[in-house]
Amino acid sequence: MKKLLISLFVLIVLVVIAGVGSLYYVKPDQNLDLVYEEVPLKDRALDMVRRMSPELILTSEDINNLSKKSIADNPQVEKDVLVTGADFNLDGDLLLADLNVIWKDQISAGLKITYRLHWNHPNVVATVEKAMMKGITLPNSMFSDRIIPIGEDLPKLLKINKLEWGGGEVKVKFQKPSLSDLRELIG
Repeated sequence: MKKLLISLFVLIVLVVIAGVGSLYYVKPDQNLDLVYEEVPLKDRALDMVRRMSPELILTSEDINNLSKKSIADNPQVEKDVLVTGADFNLDGDLLLADLNVIWKDQISAGLKITYRLHWNHPNVVATVEKAMMKGITLPNSMFSDRIIPIGEDLPKLLKINKLEWGGGEVKVKFQKPSLSDLRELIG
């Protein structure tokens, strides 16, 4: 009986150590936040119109700020997942995200998620390609698409035709305004 109690005690201690170790293992490696700088899309678009250019360039830093703003406006990204920090990098049409999250208000974890970006008027939609937590692959179904607003911050006259990804930037190509658009602008 004494051996059984000792074995049970040792087993409980090992389970506690494993639990604490796993919590330490998944905790975030980086100190990230949701602080972002406003991207002056409207001002840039008006400058683009003045220069008579049909395209607007968004840098990787602009996409980082727009993505952080999207999350800061709604940090509860999934039912039990709250994002406390993020950093985004653009690689062609892929958005590489480092996220610090809190799951069920108790467990802090660091995630690396790769999103594929595509245009769906009036926003950029980021669809999960790959999700990992400390080298452990997570099912993509655990994460929903993210919306990165672009179109709503632009003047109504400007309508985005398409986006081109590459070289650490996004080229936003606009449609030429129609006669009715120009009449509306003039009043």
